[in-house]
Amino acid sequence: MNKKLFTLFILSLSLMSACGGSGGGGSNGKSSSGQAAISELRAQGSYRAILRPFNNHLSGFLPSGFAEISIVGDNVSFKTMLDDDARVIHMQSVHTGTRCPNANDDTNGDSYVDINEAHAVVGKVLIPLDSDLNNHAKGAGFYPMGGGYTYVEAASLKNLESVIKAQTGEKLNLAGRVVLIHGVDASTMLPPTFGTIEGMPQVASAPIACGVIFRK
Repeated sequence: MNKKLFTLFILSLSLMSACGGSGGGGSNGKSSSGQAAISELRAQGSYRAILRPFNNHLSGFLPSGFAEISIVGDNVSFKTMLDDDARVIHMQSVHTGTRCPNANDDTNGDSYVDINEAHAVVGKVLIPLDSDLNNHAKGAGFYPMGGGYTYVEAASLKNLESVIKAQTGEKLNLAGRVVLIHGVDASTMLPPTFGTIEGMPQVASAPIACGVIFRK
């Protein structure tokens, strides 16, 4: 090997070493701070769920609408809209599950999917969409009123994630989660087999609409 070729060979080895070349921890290595930045970036943005009716035979009107979530910096805002003719309070919440209930989830065969059967599918409550997203104790029990409503609330992302972690052990991770809406008119006749929870009236806990969150 002549002197010129030897010099070029040494330079190429030096460049490979400086760029990570064939050694470990080069271009294939990712620092923990880099991964944290990627996770944070993925959390930012807009999310949506199309709310479609189920338990359609509960009333003659089929409620439908949408849920939208936006995360910008430390601000997370929620908006839900339901086209519904029943002037009743509608419980609404984001759940940990990944799909909405359907007729096959009626495990007791009474032709309805009650709240217990729905929860077996959608999982536990991740975020109650009540009147105060920054303080669940303060906002608990205060939900929007139909018929037809638009709900808008916002919270600190850091605070919301902290509350979710403390109460459920889960991370926020909105994509793929489920939004569930409850509540039918007080005159609605339901069978005694239609389950409820926490002493709630059947009509208040009756699930009526659901949607899976996707990233826009």
